[in-house]
Amino acid sequence: MAGQKDKHSNRIKNHLHNNDAEQEPEIDFDGGEDPKEDEGFLDYVRPEFNEEKKGTLKRDAIVLGVFLVIFFIWFNDWRPLDALGIGGNSGQVTEVVQNPAGLSGGILEYIDDVKKLDFGETPDRNQIMALYQNEVPLDYMRELERADFLEELDYTALIGLHANGVPADYIRNLERIDYLDELDYTGVIGLHSNGVSEEYLRGLNRLDLLEDLNYPGIVGLYANGVPLDYMQTLNRYDYLEELDYSGIIALHANGVTEDFIRELGRRDMIENMSPSEVVALFQNN
Repeated sequence: MAGQKDKHSNRIKNHLHNNDAEQEPEIDFDGGEDPKEDEGFLDYVRPEFNEEKKGTLKRDAIVLGVFLVIFFIWFNDWRPLDALGIGGNSGQVTEVVQNPAGLSGGILEYIDDVKKLDFGETPDRNQIMALYQNEVPLDYMRELERADFLEELDYTALIGLHANGVPADYIRNLERIDYLDELDYTGVIGLHSNGVSEEYLRGLNRLDLLEDLNYPGIVGLYANGVPLDYMQTLNRYDYLEELDYSGIIALHANGVTEDFIRELGRRDMIENMSPSEVVALFQNN
């Protein structure tokens, strides 16, 4: 019995002594514990896993932050400085409407006074505001009302007359010589802007020319320097009524003198001659 124990003991020892260092025991992990569950192994692996998770969360936070910034800027009309309250006044701007320099009183009084005037069609509030902003004085409109011209005008015509510096006295002079009814506001502006004087207009009226002339004809005579005396000489020999304004200008521009006209008149020749014939005869005289 003792011999068998020794035999088995020696067999176990031999088996242990015969194990090579290079040989590793085969370990079955299917039924046993996974070595990865070893506490020491987890202590080594977890820091690497947690660091990767932190990095991902950080990147996600950065991307989300950039998106929110872009949306915030877009929502504030792509003005980043305004959105952040930097680089200027971020508050609302209050607009203060001041009275135009040429007017006294407030806008409410102005509206009430304009509505009392005799327009052909009373302007509405927005149109009156346009008159106010363009500094059309009430006195100016009252002068035109006295000349019976206001009823022919709308608010744009009033603004045009005043903006072009046409005095109320100039308009009233046209009314006194009974020529205002022949004109619209553009004709009045045309006469005044071309420098046609009130004296020249009165002279044409004395010659009964105004009723036969439109305002371009008056401007043409004045701009070409045709004197009132020259036209008076033509009228003395009843030749003025035979001419339109272009014929009068042609005689004067070609140098036909008043003396030559008188000579033709004394000879009773001028009445049956055209302006071109008078010019030709003068140049060959």
